[in-house]
Amino acid sequence: MSPRHIPGRRPRTAVLGAACLTGALTAGLPALPTSASAATVTIAALQGSKRVSPYNNQEVTVTGIVTAICSTGSSRGYWIQDAVGDGDPATSEAVFAYTGSITPSTKVGNKVTVKAKAAECYPGGSADGGQSVTRITQPEITSTASTGNALPAACTLNAASIPDAYAPTPAAAPSRG
Repeated sequence: MSPRHIPGRRPRTAVLGAACLTGALTAGLPALPTSASAATVTIAALQGSKRVSPYNNQEVTVTGIVTAICSTGSSRGYWIQDAVGDGDPATSEAVFAYTGSITPSTKVGNKVTVKAKAAECYPGGSADGGQSVTRITQPEITSTASTGNALPAACTLNAASIPDAYAPTPAAAPSRG
């Protein structure tokens, strides 16, 4: 039976995964598209070495140790950090998992795997022209591999670790006239 075309309307089309289409045809069911799976990436790869994450607006899965929890206010969430890191000073080893007004149910020291959406947040609003901060939103902890882990070593930011373009400049001394 061929599909009927109604004048003035565009025909409907869909791109279906081969496994979905084959399984549906075999079972005699209508074929429905399958959802794309989240890319499993390191936190450093998620953060990337540029201003905006290469995974911005994409589903990702990351693993790290919970280092801190924000359980008050409207910007609740938790920070996770890669225990090892990639050794590249141009990438970050941690990311904030934004849970909105929901208090996170995890604990500091837990090694978690999280499926979420990568997003850029502009503190103060994007109209101000400020630097965005990469975070993950709608986080779902898919597994807790272990608890009570030691926290990864802290990183000290200094003139050597911050590119000149982003480092604050000292205030100019007031001129005396």
